[in-house]
Amino acid sequence: MQSATPFVLHLAPGTTAANQDFDNTQDKPKAKRGPKPKVKPNPQAHLIRMAMANGLSFIDDAVMAGLYIAVGDSGGKLNVRPRDVRKVICFNVISTAELVAKFRALTGDPICERTARYLAAAARLAIGGIERHFHRNPALVKRLQAQCDRAQRDDGGWPDLDDVAASYSLAQWEWQEFNAA
Repeated sequence: MQSATPFVLHLAPGTTAANQDFDNTQDKPKAKRGPKPKVKPNPQAHLIRMAMANGLSFIDDAVMAGLYIAVGDSGGKLNVRPRDVRKVICFNVISTAELVAKFRALTGDPICERTARYLAAAARLAIGGIERHFHRNPALVKRLQAQCDRAQRDDGGWPDLDDVAASYSLAQWEWQEFNAA
């Protein structure tokens, strides 16, 4: 008959064996039901701001693609405003909690959770399209980065995007009026 050798498990300090009774339910928070919050960092935000200040059309194309693909429309009317998505894609971090805190509805109240999710989804998709465009056009990225650096050095701030959007839309309107005559 063979002599049985006892098995001894030596644990390093701070570890536990798989068969030990250890109650770690107090350490972990309970998982919540529903969708997990999505947070998207936007490292290209400064380039997107500069592209919007220059009135580059691929930004509008990406915003509209994000709206129609991620959000959709109801009865031919978009569920969120393109103007709001243009503001969201300029944030450094995109999350629904941040959007609820920063945006107001027409009544002055904070926007609802669903609208914030719609805005975040459209912005995530639009940023993906913009990043693909930047990847295909490295010369554009260099030019925008140089403009960003010059703007930061000269006046230390970014252009007001509401004024840029208004001037861009007025320029489009004047151009249409000129061509109609």
